[in-house]
Amino acid sequence: MMRSEGREVVAPGAAASAGTIRMTREQRRANTCERLLAAARRVFARSGFHGASVEEVASEAGFSTGALYSNFDGKEDLFLTLMEREIDEHAREIVEAVRPRATVAERAAGGASRWMTMIEREPELLLLFMEFWAYGVRDPRVRPKVAERFAQVRQTLTQLIADGVRDFELELEIPAEQLAVAIDALADGIARQKLADPQAVPDELMGRVLALLLSAATRPAAP
Repeated sequence: MMRSEGREVVAPGAAASAGTIRMTREQRRANTCERLLAAARRVFARSGFHGASVEEVASEAGFSTGALYSNFDGKEDLFLTLMEREIDEHAREIVEAVRPRATVAERAAGGASRWMTMIEREPELLLLFMEFWAYGVRDPRVRPKVAERFAQVRQTLTQLIADGVRDFELELEIPAEQLAVAIDALADGIARQKLADPQAVPDELMGRVLALLLSAATRPAAP
């Protein structure tokens, strides 16, 4: 055992006898949450929200149901937390695909291309988003929580639209928030059509339609 700047450091040769480095209580809890969320992602994508159970998620993560209930209020809370994280990740990917582009059309193509890649890469997750939406709108108690999660996407789109208007000296024909709703609806509709009949939806279709929509919704700013 060596000491460095007041902290204990296990020498390489002592790793086997010392075992794994002890984690703090907060680190253990965070690690447990991460493992449960990763397991929930697989189980919910595989079985759907209604088909999945807390027992299945806990077993997939290698824990008892007690560990799940000590970190989440139950299946619904776990589901909502997972969706919030997944939506955050997808929003981040869209932002990265859009912001570096040099024209409105290129930004539309970049964002659309990333969305189409998501549909092809993770169709089960998109189906889960749809199930999440259907689950929420059927239950007035849950609906505000679901709406809050999906509002994250619209907020991201609204900011991207505002950035484009500023960067390219444009004015909008309708408020950015309403245009974001239309773009979000277009993305959802394209995803449903692509999942149901892949051959009917060319990969470049969303980018072309989105570019037309943005062209119609914007005009050069007045001097």
